[in-house]
Amino acid sequence: MWSVGKSRSTVRNHQGSGAGGFTLLELVAVLFIVGVAISIAMPTVSNSLRHWRVREATREVATLMKFTRNQSVTGRRTMQVVLDRTRNMFWLDRPAVVMDPEQAEERGIRLYALPTGVRFGSVMFGGREADDAQVGLMFSPQGTTTGGAVQILDEHGRGYQIVLDAVTGRATIRRLDS
Repeated sequence: MWSVGKSRSTVRNHQGSGAGGFTLLELVAVLFIVGVAISIAMPTVSNSLRHWRVREATREVATLMKFTRNQSVTGRRTMQVVLDRTRNMFWLDRPAVVMDPEQAEERGIRLYALPTGVRFGSVMFGGREADDAQVGLMFSPQGTTTGGAVQILDEHGRGYQIVLDAVTGRATIRRLDS
C-alpha cells in the first residue's frame, strides 16, 4: 500500500534580517547625484545642439547654392538663390524676381527655412554689405556668380560663413571665429 504523507512547507520571514531593498535616504542620495550630473551636462548638450543646427543649416544653404550653379550651367540660364533675411528663409528662383514667399506654392517654388535660433548674418558681395531684406545671389550659365559671402549665425552670433568664388561659382564653408 501506498501511503501519502503530508508535506510541510516552511515560509521563512526575512524581515529584520538585513537583506533586500534600499532605504529612502539611499534613494534620495542617488537622485541628488544624478540631478547634479545632469545639471553639469546640460549646458554642454545645449551648446552642441545649437552648434549642430547652425552647421546643418549652413550646409543646406551651401548645397542649394551648388545645386543652383549646376542647374544654371546645365539649363543654360541665369538662376539665383534668394535669401530672405527678415523671415530666415531661402529658395531657388529666376533672377530679377522679387517674390513674396506667400506666393511660392502657386509658382511651384520650394521654400527652405532656417531652424529656430539660426539666422542670416551679413551678406557681402562686390566688397560691400547688402542692406536689403531679400538678397539674390546670381549664378550664370558660364558657372560664374556674383561672388560674396553669407553668414549663418546662432542667437549668440557664432556660426559659419559661405564664401562664393565669383569666377568658379564654388561655395566654401568657413567657421567664424568668435
